[in-house]
Amino acid sequence: MKMRCWKGILYLLILLTPGCNDVFEFSPNQTFDGDSPVGINARNIEQLHNRPVDDTITIAFIGDSQRFYDEAIRFVDKVNTLGSVDFVLLAGDITDFGLLEEFEQINGIFSKLDAPYVGVIGNHDVQARGEETFERTFGALNFSFVYDSIKFIVHNTNGREYPAGQVPDLQWLADQFTDDPAVKNFVAVSHVPPFDRDFDKTLEPAYTQLLHDKNTLISLHGHIHRFKDGYPYNDGMRYMTSHSFDKRAFVLMKISNGIVTYSIIDY
Repeated sequence: MKMRCWKGILYLLILLTPGCNDVFEFSPNQTFDGDSPVGINARNIEQLHNRPVDDTITIAFIGDSQRFYDEAIRFVDKVNTLGSVDFVLLAGDITDFGLLEEFEQINGIFSKLDAPYVGVIGNHDVQARGEETFERTFGALNFSFVYDSIKFIVHNTNGREYPAGQVPDLQWLADQFTDDPAVKNFVAVSHVPPFDRDFDKTLEPAYTQLLHDKNTLISLHGHIHRFKDGYPYNDGMRYMTSHSFDKRAFVLMKISNGIVTYSIIDY
């Protein structure tokens, strides 16, 4: 009886001790703890807006960091040597299992970048309570921002993880393509490309037609873990996918006067 009493007192002391929630992870499905970052995308986009602009936007484009932590460290070190990068675009699958610890691990590495970074939700990030964790840690699943007259429309295309006909949100997407004197061009950004089997095939025709009709410069994606650049629908609409971190290479993209060019950087 005395042993049970002492165990109960010890457990109560653990719960009441300041900082214990930072030390003990009571559930792999928790969505935040005392050290959790909040609103990473909004904060980094604000930093981006405070950076000087010129006639060229330079983006380090990569996806699928998952648990490739050593490669992520090498990536950050390489990007920091370039000097001219305006921002980093992480095109989804930030995590492998949608766990808070994974989000925090990648942010801890990426916080050492000299340039701000923007994270996109991937299908792996939706696992467990990952969607809720992403929203708290990074922000909205669908959002947009304008930098140097380019509107980047970032959106959720992980259709396999939702009931048919819901993702991507075509109405929200269409609403982003509005006339704005501050916007010269559009760039679409998501994780799953429309030509992949994990994209909701009931929405593929309308989605690709929308991007084509709006004269989008390019549509950027991750998910397939390798670089591809081309016109899969033969309609003049350009799609590009990024390498995953384990390939130890990323796309260094430049946008100038409505023209997108790139080089592949090994690290």
